[in-house]
Formats: sequence, structure tokens, C-alpha cells
Amino acid sequence: MKSKRLTFIVAVLVAGLCFSAFKVKAETITTRYNGIDRYETAAKVCQDGWKSSQNVVIVNGENFPDALAAAPLAKKNDAPILLTSKDVLNPYTSVEINRLGVKNAFIIGGRGVVSQAIEDSLKSRGIKVTRLGGVDRYDTAIQIAGKLGKSNEVALINSNDFRDGMSISAIAAAKGMPVIPVDTYSMPASVSKYLQGYKKADQIYVVGGQDKISDSVISGLPNIKRIGGGDIYSSNIGVVNAFLGELKTDTIYISSAKDFPDSLGASALAPKTTSPIIFVDSPMSYATQNFLKSHIVNNIKVLGGPGAVSYESEQIAKSLPSAIASIDNITDTIVQNEKYTPRPTMIVTASDGSKKEVNVDWNLTKINTSKPGIYTFTGTIHGTDKTVLATLRVKPIPYKIDDLTKTAVSRQFFNVPSTVEAQMTDGTKTQVPVTWDYGTQSGNKPGVYVFYGTVDNYSKKVKLTLTVTDNGTSSKVIKTINNIKKTVATKSNFTLPSTVTAIMTDNSTQSVPVTWGTENKYATGVYTYEGTVSGYSGKVGLMLIVTGEGGQDPNDPNYPDNPPDPSNPDTIDLGELAAIMQNESYPTTVKDPTTGKQVAVTWTEAVSIDSTFVDSTYIDDCRVAKFTLNGAISGNRKVKATIGIIPKIITLNVDNNTGNVPAIAITVKRSDYSGGTFNMDELSNRICAVINNADGNREAKKVHVLLWNPPVIDISDSNTYHVTATISHYSTPITVTIKVQ
Repeated sequence: MKSKRLTFIVAVLVAGLCFSAFKVKAETITTRYNGIDRYETAAKVCQDGWKSSQNVVIVNGENFPDALAAAPLAKKNDAPILLTSKDVLNPYTSVEINRLGVKNAFIIGGRGVVSQAIEDSLKSRGIKVTRLGGVDRYDTAIQIAGKLGKSNEVALINSNDFRDGMSISAIAAAKGMPVIPVDTYSMPASVSKYLQGYKKADQIYVVGGQDKISDSVISGLPNIKRIGGGDIYSSNIGVVNAFLGELKTDTIYISSAKDFPDSLGASALAPKTTSPIIFVDSPMSYATQNFLKSHIVNNIKVLGGPGAVSYESEQIAKSLPSAIASIDNITDTIVQNEKYTPRPTMIVTASDGSKKEVNVDWNLTKINTSKPGIYTFTGTIHGTDKTVLATLRVKPIPYKIDDLTKTAVSRQFFNVPSTVEAQMTDGTKTQVPVTWDYGTQSGNKPGVYVFYGTVDNYSKKVKLTLTVTDNGTSSKVIKTINNIKKTVATKSNFTLPSTVTAIMTDNSTQSVPVTWGTENKYATGVYTYEGTVSGYSGKVGLMLIVTGEGGQDPNDPNYPDNPPDPSNPDTIDLGELAAIMQNESYPTTVKDPTTGKQVAVTWTEAVSIDSTFVDSTYIDDCRVAKFTLNGAISGNRKVKATIGIIPKIITLNVDNNTGNVPAIAITVKRSDYSGGTFNMDELSNRICAVINNADGNREAKKVHVLLWNPPVIDISDSNTYHVTATISHYSTPITVTIKVQ
């Protein structure tokens, strides 16, 4: 019975992990490297970091100056740093050398620091020895730097204080950056000569304030950046913070600031996890406390015994870091065959409510995206056993688009389609955008014209064959099309006309096909429709008055449209242009009715012809005014047009809420959508624009959402989504928060 109950509990936990955001509480783990002395402590650090190593770096455990620059050399050779006394190889170090199977040893310092006897004992074991020891500590550091290869960065430290050197050592090792000592008020000639090679350095880091390295010492050096400064602990944290973007804080090393050996051994191990070394003391400094509080730390490595780092300091350090409070699963969307690499980091919510960036270790390194579909994989938060689920949506691409064949009486009467139907790799059919290459197909004579179009992610060209027929109209262009007014008793008896009468440039008339848009209710019993005619830049309006519904003629002067102005027979009437919003500029280009191309226009006059507030359900159909624009296009040809003015959007809200709400949140119920897929178009009618109506009061109007990104979400993944909506006549996309109940 207990076994069944346990199985049920595990199943519930796994289900919760896979299908929703989950709560976790990460407890910081501490590991102490505690030897009877500094030599055994260094050996234990070595045992934790290396099962074997062909290389080892040996430094004097009693004298720090030569050792300060050793960490980058150790990192370059994947070698531990082990300590010895001056005259005799320490037994802990000797045992480690045997365990590791060392073939090469780097001795740091001259024979007065590490004796010839130690060098000889290593050689007697068949170990190749390279001694890096100059006439002084500065020369030794320069010799070490010579083994690192060229770096565009260098760190300068005070040669008489090991703490600045230990603060930067592990970081410098991770970056492959040499560490060079100087004095507080002087720079040795050897260092000055060495730094001549850094005249074009990307950065020269100066560790500590002027009490450590004065401005006079670094005068004339390029790209100087001071890091650290203040007391011991503030300087240590300042150095770490300077490189925070390059470090991982899920694991940190804590060490006493009172002596150097423990942190020296760790300066070779910490770069393996790109971890910092933090100084602690009792009482713990505020700078150190604040650093620990502001990071999620899963593992703390304590360097030395309780005499170096007390158990009290260990417990305080363990209790301060933020824990992971919750993790939201990840969803990414790409196009088929697009290369995808799982995110190296993600954002989690910490126990203090803040958002933190953490590293993720995924259970795969490469994903095959050659087929569309939804893929899931798991990972763990680095340094923990906390699992995160990732969903990758691979969108299909077009694999077949049929050639198009069209017929027109004139090129001016024909607009190439902006989309074409494509068969997608997932078996569906959809309209996809196409960009046409017009090439030399610019004539208007009867004949066959061929165009080729490009569709994203489609390897072939889309072919359009246009046949222009000669029925005596090829030299004519539509001049204008008057709006239409119809009156019927019942709406069911009315059918929208398939053609409208166009007035041509020679003042003849011609029936041309028309495509009608969506219906708009103008008033009680009155409906309007907007039509598009190929080759005509304006729109055709139709007003339908249904007397059986109480419809009455609103006497709108635009139905029918005003006839051409006989006093200006040479003025080209461009019809009604696309409406603009209050405070927006008039359009700078219009379609030339002769060529069908967009050309620059200069407006010389704007005359108000209607200031009646036109009310409608959608803001795009509302008007606060209408103007006649007079101007000129290329060739100094006179043009005129009408343009409607849309009321200005004050703010955007949800439904009919007219308050000033900067962010939009919409709640949906997961239970209402089988399969967990939610189409964002369903929310388009929920977003409203707040405007000032004719009475000066605020009123909510529906808006047209031009684009949802993404257009579809899987609401089974999480409880909160952030989707971008592009709104007609609103300058910037808005973020809509979808809250799933």
C-alpha cells in the first residue's frame, strides 16, 4: 500500500513539473577544504578539482609575492597550484604529484624562494621542470605573463598586499589575463618596459584605490579602469562586481582575508566554474553580506579550517543568498531548418521576489529542426537538481506554390497580389507574403508580362503571368469613381454589385470589377461598404439605406461623391486617401494614376469640408474632420484629394474600461480551449482605444489589430504570457499580458 501511495505522489510531482511553473526552494550547499595546515588544504582543493594532471604549478607557501601571478598560468595548463616550503618538497604536495601523474612542473620563483633541491627531486622522478623566477617579484610575474600568450587586457596589483591579487587572480585566470605587480608610488623599469606592449590594450585594470596604486604610477597608460577600492572587503566585492557579467555566482569560494595560501590554491580551481573568491570575516562586512543577498548561490566552497573561516561565518554565508522561488518553463519559436541552440541562461524568480539570471545545463546540445512540430526537452539549473522544461515550436515553411495566371485590360488596372497561397510542410495551406521583382516589365501595351516573386524560406521563385488585353481601353486610366447610394426595403433583397462605373481620363465611362470589404453599420438601418478597384488608388464607397429597419438618408455629402470640379479641368482628383490620426502629417506620397507608382506630393492648401464628428464602433472609422487637399506631383501636375481625420488615441485599454491603464492584461480560461492552443485573434475585440468624443467626454472604441506576435500561444505551458500587438494608427507595438486561469 505504501509503495502504491509513493508511486502516486511521484507521478503527481512529475506531472506538476512538466506542465506548469513550479515552486522550488534551493538550499545552499557548503563544502569545506580543511587540512591540518595550508599544504594539506591546497592538496584537498587539488583532489576536488583534478583526478589526474600532466601539469602542476608549485609555489612557496610562506611567501606570497611571486605566487600572485600564478593563477592564469595554472588555468592555461589546466594545472592545480600546490604549496611547498622553501627547502624541502612538502609531503602533501609530493603525494599529490604522484597521484596526478605529473609530467611537467612549473616552479614559481627563484632558488631563494623554491630551492634547487626541490627542483632536483622533481627531475629525479622524470618530471620536466620549468622555473619561472626573475631577479625580483616583478620580473617573475613578467616571465609568467610570457607563458600566457598575447592578451588584450592586463591587471595591475599592489605587490605588497596579497588581497587585491587574490581578488583578481581567479578572474584573471578565467580571462587568460596576466597579473602584474607594481608599487604604490613607483613602477619598476621592467614593468614599464613590459607595458609598452599594451599601448593598444583594450583594457588595463588597476586593482584598488590610490592608496594601493597612485595615479602617478599609471599616468600615460591607455584605457585605464580602476576596480575595487575602499576597505579589504569592499575592494574584494568591487573587483568581483566589475566582472559580474563574465562570472557565474551559483558557486562561490569564501576565504579568510588574513592570509593568502588558502585562496591561492583555489585561484586555480575557481576558474573551472568561472567562480569568484569572496573574503569573509567575523563580523561579516556589509559589502559581503549585500553581495551574497543579491545572488542565487547553490554551492559555497569554504577554504581552510575554522581557524581561517569560522563555522559562524560559514553559516551566515550559507543563510544569506537568495533561493530560487519559482521557475517558468521556456517556449521558443523558430522557422523550419533554422539553427537553434538552447538558451544558456534563463530568468527565475528569487525568494526575495527579484528576477535573477541563472545558467541552465540542457540534456542535449543540438536539435534537428528539419521537420515542423513541437519539441520538448529538459534541463537543470546549473549547480542544482532543479528541472526546467523547454518547448520549441518549429514553424512550417512553404514547399509548393503554384504559378499564377491573371488577365487585365490594362497594367494600370492590375495590382500584383501581396500574398500567394502556399502548401506548407505540415500539410496545411496558407497565404504567405510575396515580394515581386518587376524587372523590365513596365509597359502597358497589350501582350503577356511575366513577373517573379520571392517568398521567405521558399527556394524557388513564384511566377505570375499577366495577359493584358486590347479592348480599346489600354491607353485610358481611371480618373475617378463616384460613391454609390442605394435604398432598399429589406437588406436580404440586396446584393453588392460586382462592378462599378468608372470615369476615365478621356471622360468616358467604363464598368470595372470591384472587391468589397467588410460591412460597417453607419447608423440605425444604414450600412456602408468600402470597395477596391484594381488600378485605382482611391476607395469606392457604397451606402445602403434599409427602410425596413428604420433607415433614413443621413445626407452624407460623400454619397454620391461630388462630381469633378468644372472650374479646374486640369486638376487630377485622387479621390479619398487613407485616413490619418489627429496630429499626424499629411501623406508625403500618392499613387500617380497615370503610372500606378507612388510619387512625391507637395500639398499647398488644406480646406475643411466637414467638421462633423462621425461616430462608429471602430476608431479607424470615426472622424473628427474631413479636408480637401490641393497640391502638385511630378511634372507640376495639380492634384486634389480628400482625407479623413481620425480622433487621437489617448490610451489603450481592455473592453470598455476608460481609465488610464499603461499595461493591458487579459484573462482567459484554460478549460475553454481544448488542446491548450489559443489563437490571439480571439482577443482583438477585447482591446479598446480611449478617445475624446464629440461632447469632449472619454469613450472607448474598438481597434484593428494588424499583427499578433506570436499569433498563437500554447496556454498549457504557463499561467502568464506576454504577447506583442501592433495596432492600426498606434505608433508603437503594445505588450498584452495573457493571464490563464
